[in-house]
Amino acid sequence: MKNKIKIAILVLAVVVLSFLYAHISKNTYLYDRSSGSEDFVGTGIIKEGEEITQGFISKEELLDGINLKATVNGNVENVVLTYTLRDNETGEEVHGSVKGAEVKNNKFNAYTFDRVEQAKGKSYTLVLTETGSDENNGISFYYSPQEQTEGDLIVKGESAQGVLAARTITDRFDLETFIVLLGFVAFVVGFIKVLYKLFK
Repeated sequence: MKNKIKIAILVLAVVVLSFLYAHISKNTYLYDRSSGSEDFVGTGIIKEGEEITQGFISKEELLDGINLKATVNGNVENVVLTYTLRDNETGEEVHGSVKGAEVKNNKFNAYTFDRVEQAKGKSYTLVLTETGSDENNGISFYYSPQEQTEGDLIVKGESAQGVLAARTITDRFDLETFIVLLGFVAFVVGFIKVLYKLFK
């Protein structure tokens, strides 16, 4: 009886810990994730007065941020990147900004904003602008030159054929992560039991 209680407690603990672990920052790709980074095209630096916009339809109910692949060019100590998410139906916006010196070069950078709720199926536009940048110093981004299934990509006033190398961020419970983790734990436990029987 005591062994059964211990096992029940252990199983419960594993389930609870797995549930907590499965609360993640879920990335939803705007571009085709099968596209290799070697296929990406650079947008060039966004100089003051210019902007990059990317339209998309949200696949998630909640939006907490955006993940963008960026390149740092020259001296960006005085550069500030501003990102805006606009609801195309209501015109409502959420904003955020980051100093250029905090942007990691040639990597995906996560930028957060105030949570947007009831977003699934709605049309949004991501707007990127910079202050303190010029033709030699600033932040540039990447896009995948694929068929536009998300929405229009406008780079500094010109329509571009492709989709920005971006992922929306949603902080939520992920069922897939939860199931995979439980499966992994079950596999490890089963493997240990087999080894125990073999060497007993």
